[in-house]
Amino acid sequence: MLMSDLSIIVRGSQIYSTRKLAEFDINAAEEFILMYILGHPESNQDSIAKYFMLDKGTVAKSLAKLESKGFIVRKINNENQREKVITMTPKAQNIKNVLVGLLAEWTKTMYDGLTDDEIRTFENTVEKIAENITKQI
Repeated sequence: MLMSDLSIIVRGSQIYSTRKLAEFDINAAEEFILMYILGHPESNQDSIAKYFMLDKGTVAKSLAKLESKGFIVRKINNENQREKVITMTPKAQNIKNVLVGLLAEWTKTMYDGLTDDEIRTFENTVEKIAENITKQI
C-alpha cells in the first residue's frame, strides 16, 4: 500500500539519522533543519516552517534545542526587529561533512538496485505529487 510504503521510507530515514547522529546528540528533525540551514545560510524560522510545512511552534522548539546544544545562533535581524536570523556555529560547521555524508549514505541505501532512469522517474513523480498536495492544502 502506497501510504504504508511512504511511511516506511520516512520513518526509516528518521531512525537511520537518529542512530547515526546519536554521538552528536542530534535527532532526525534537527538534522533536517541543519541541512536546510546549510543550503540556506541566514535562514529564519518562517522559511524553515514553510519549507517543511510545519507549524512555527514545532520549528521554534527544534531551533531552541539546536541553540542550546551550540549548533546554531539566532540573532535579531537589524532590518526587521521581529525576525531572528539563524546561522550555524563553528560546532555545526565541524559536522557539516558528517551530515552530507549521512545523506549520501541514506540515498545510496534507499536507491540500491534502482537504475538511474528509475531514480529520475521516482524523484520526478514524488515532486509532482508533493506539488499537488501543496496546492491542495
